[in-house]
Amino acid sequence: MRKALKNFSIPFLLIVFYIFSQSFVFRIDLTEDKRYTISEATKAVLEGLEEEIFVKIYLEGDNLPANYRMFRNAIEENLQEFKRYAGKKLKFKFIDPLVIKSKAEKDTLFKHFQRNGINPTPVAVYKEGERSEKFIFPAAEIIGNQGSLFVSLLNSDMRVVAINEELEARLLNNAIENIEYTLIEGIYQITQKQQKRIGFIYGHGELPPIFVSDAAQTLAQKYEVFPVDLPQSPSLDGLDAIIVAKPTQGFSEEDKFKLDQFLMKGGKALFFIDALDIREDSINTPRGAVSIPYTELVESMTEFFFNYGIRFNMNFIEDVQNFGIIGLVVGEYAGKPKIETLPWRHYLAIRNFYKHPTTKNLEALWGRYVSSLDTVASAGKIKKIPLASSSPYSLVVPYPVIIKYDEARQTPDLEKYKKGRPYTLMYLLEGNFVSLYQKRILPSDARYKNFVPESQKPTKILVCADGDFLRNGVNAKTKQVLPLGYDKFTGFQFANKQFLLNILSYMLDEKGIILSRNKEIMLRPLDKKKLQNQRTFWQWFNVGLPVVFLIIFGIAWNWWRKSKYAA
Repeated sequence: MRKALKNFSIPFLLIVFYIFSQSFVFRIDLTEDKRYTISEATKAVLEGLEEEIFVKIYLEGDNLPANYRMFRNAIEENLQEFKRYAGKKLKFKFIDPLVIKSKAEKDTLFKHFQRNGINPTPVAVYKEGERSEKFIFPAAEIIGNQGSLFVSLLNSDMRVVAINEELEARLLNNAIENIEYTLIEGIYQITQKQQKRIGFIYGHGELPPIFVSDAAQTLAQKYEVFPVDLPQSPSLDGLDAIIVAKPTQGFSEEDKFKLDQFLMKGGKALFFIDALDIREDSINTPRGAVSIPYTELVESMTEFFFNYGIRFNMNFIEDVQNFGIIGLVVGEYAGKPKIETLPWRHYLAIRNFYKHPTTKNLEALWGRYVSSLDTVASAGKIKKIPLASSSPYSLVVPYPVIIKYDEARQTPDLEKYKKGRPYTLMYLLEGNFVSLYQKRILPSDARYKNFVPESQKPTKILVCADGDFLRNGVNAKTKQVLPLGYDKFTGFQFANKQFLLNILSYMLDEKGIILSRNKEIMLRPLDKKKLQNQRTFWQWFNVGLPVVFLIIFGIAWNWWRKSKYAA
């Protein structure tokens, strides 16, 4: 009886242990780069889910190349980790959109991809020794009670780098580092019952709506976006953030007061401002383009920005390392102007970023006739964080500036630029601000009753010395809006749109989700040259070593048997 109970207790204890272990699951991340550890903010969002979330990942198929298969597996690993905290509230499925049988369903899906800026990515597929090319759509659809949201899983336009394996590998590694943020940010957005409200400020010669339409449409997928006529608005109450894109006229004292009080109440602001104007309509004149200061704007806003610790310099940056491309009319062909594309050091392909979650793994930004910024002493406790700069091979041309387009055809004097330095062109201001009108509003003033002299809580301001940073192109004939950051001469998609999304997420994200962008996963590629030189050795080593091991084991086993059982 006792023996029977003993035999029964062992499997019973194993069953109890199994059930107990299922209730208390734990994992230890022993990887050097902590690639399987998610941030505390991500855990908080997942544990607080009140509705069921379904994630469709459109990255599947038997013929996925090895690097994209690794990317696909990294996404699944993140989602499996998400399920540890979300439980049954999170479900996901991998789908190959190319094998969807219903033509109507497939067409609808591809229209959603196009509408959300998700481009088809070409990949090389090898089958039975033959190379072919297929297109994939690395995207996720996050579905909640309030609808669905499409997010791109790649932060770069991989069409441009498809022929460069090393660059493609680096960009895919960047995407793997950002996958936690990409997914959790989408989940967070789709579960928000009340969206943040963003206002585009007008009334001072800002960029017309058609030239910021791509930025507005992109933001409208996550926020409520409004045009705001500042002179006609009594205040900016009700908005969470405002965007001022290339004003060309002065701000009245009343308008500056509205901006000031919006910031004092904790509002966030993004300023994209040119101190100098350059008229590119004179592109083909012998003299070139002449810079003209925005006198009214500068006179009205200099003190405003000084109060927050920023000074706009009256200059243009020239960069001979990270430059853009310009198209010059060089003649006529078949009744149409002939365009020659040339490097243009007054256009910046901004690749120098300071360490910050909003710029980590960010591709180049596009700037045109950018000025430099300096910091000055300011009231309040303000942290001035530089975000981007020109390359070390940069100079500034002070006002008055005459830009001759023949410069594009001439080889620059590199020795002169070697004496240059990086110039900061974008600052993020964080902290508690003091009102510009702190000692100007008297008790007799009607505004005194509701006046806020200091910021009620820490807030944030972005200042960028490029008014055209948010400007999208428009096809002159069809009036079709081109994507923000798209360069028609090179076909390259700059990351201006991604940065706009990042900076607003950072400013408006109270949970700190964007800090998950700080994750770093080390890329450890094989040394292809060493692999080629030692290929034969390692082939024989991998084939021969197991055979040698088996022979030694067989000899030792026979020897042991003979020595033990010998008569």
